[in-house]
This record gives sequence, C-alpha cells and structure tokens, in this order.
Amino acid sequence: MRAWLALFSAIACEVTGTLALKLFGVHTPWLAAAVTGGTIILSYMLLSLAFRRIPVAVAFAVWEALGLALVTLLGATLLGEHLKAPQLLALLGLLLGARLLHLGTHTPASRSRPQPGGAV
Repeated sequence: MRAWLALFSAIACEVTGTLALKLFGVHTPWLAAAVTGGTIILSYMLLSLAFRRIPVAVAFAVWEALGLALVTLLGATLLGEHLKAPQLLALLGLLLGARLLHLGTHTPASRSRPQPGGAV
C-alpha cells in the first residue's frame, strides 16, 4: 500500500512540475525552473520507493499514463486548451495499456507459492 501511495505522490509531483512550466514559465522563468526542478526530483525519489514493491514496468507505465492524462485534462480544464476526440481516445488507450500491464503482473497464488511437501 505504501508503494502505491509513493507512486501516486510521484505522479502528483510530476503533474505539478509540468504545469508549473506553463503557469510560471512566461513571466517568472526562475520560479518555473525552481518548482519544476524540485517536484521532478521529488517525483523520481518517490518513484524509486514505488519500485521496491511494484514491478518497474507497471510503476513506470502508471506513472507515465496517469501523469500524461492528468496534465492533459488539467491543461484543458485550467488552461483552456482544447482536446479533440482522437486525443481523448489516445489518453484512454494509455490508461488501458497501463491497466493491462498491471493485470499481467499478477500470478495465481497456487503458482506463486510452493506446495506443501514439494509437490507442484
């Protein structure tokens, strides 16, 4: 559970840093650099904690897919950027791909644990 909390916190940091580029970059580039740099460093530190319990392929896919989806949706909501149907479909595809990677890492309990007495 802590690994997933670290992963979702990493995503929040990534999204914050990315949006800071747009929000602060024009008038105060030094603030954009400071916020973005700090949040991206924190995001990678949290991502490394998530890697301890979550497979790299799953954690990275979720980090990228959710991060991209949130940045895109928040850009549309907060910044007035427009999304077209193909872009929304692409976001759905990213999220579906991350979910499929996650589902593919689970093995049935009977296969992942040795049977009593050494029987397979």
